[in-house]
Amino acid sequence: MVLDPKIRFNAYHLKMIALITMFLDHFARIIYPDLYILKVVGRLAFILYAFLLVEGFTHTKSSKHYFFRLLIFALLSEIPYDLAFGGQWFDTSRQNIFFTLLAGLSALMVIDSNKISSDVKILLIVALVTAANLFHFDYYYLGVLQVVCFYVFRTNVLKQFLTVGILNLFYMFRISTQSAAILGLLPIYLYNGDRGKKTGILFYIFYPAHLFVFWIIKRYFVG
Repeated sequence: MVLDPKIRFNAYHLKMIALITMFLDHFARIIYPDLYILKVVGRLAFILYAFLLVEGFTHTKSSKHYFFRLLIFALLSEIPYDLAFGGQWFDTSRQNIFFTLLAGLSALMVIDSNKISSDVKILLIVALVTAANLFHFDYYYLGVLQVVCFYVFRTNVLKQFLTVGILNLFYMFRISTQSAAILGLLPIYLYNGDRGKKTGILFYIFYPAHLFVFWIIKRYFVG
C-alpha cells in the first residue's frame, strides 16, 4: 500500500510525538494523578522510543558510542527520576527508562554479533530480560522484548506489529492502560525512513530536565 507522502512521518516527527506523550504522561503521574486521560496518551511514548532505538542502532556509525551515550544519561537521569517518582534522592526500587533502553540496545548488540553462538545469544537476552525485572527497569520485560521484536522483524511490518501488539496487550496485567500503546504503531506505520531535523543531545537532556522541574513543582507548589 502506497501512502500519501503528505501524511508520512520522519524520525524527528516520531521523536516529538514520543517526547510530547511522555511529557503529558509524567505531568499526570507526578503533578496531577487524576488526569487519567493523559496517562492513557502517555502509553504511546515508549513504543515509539523502542522503535527509534532500533532505528538509531541500524544507522549508527558506532554502537559502542551509542551504548555509552545511553549509559551516561541513564546515570544522569536516575536522581531526577527517583525524586520525581519516589520523592527521595536514591530509590533502588525503580530505575529510569534509559536503563531499559540500554538493556534493549545490549540485546541488539548481542543479536548482531558474529562472535556469539545462537544458544549463547538466547541466554544473554534472557539474562537481560531477567535483569530488567530484577532491577525494576521501567517497563520491565516489555522494554527489552519490544526492542528485540522491532529489530528481529524489521523487514516484516506485520510480524513487527503483531508481536509488539501482543506484548503490550499482555503487559495490561501490570498496567491496565497499556493497550493504548498500540496506537503508537500508527505513526510508526507512517514512518518514511528519513531522519528529519537533528536533535542532538537535547533529545536526551529533556528527560532528566523535565523530571527535575516536575519534582520542584510538586514539592514546592503542588504537594
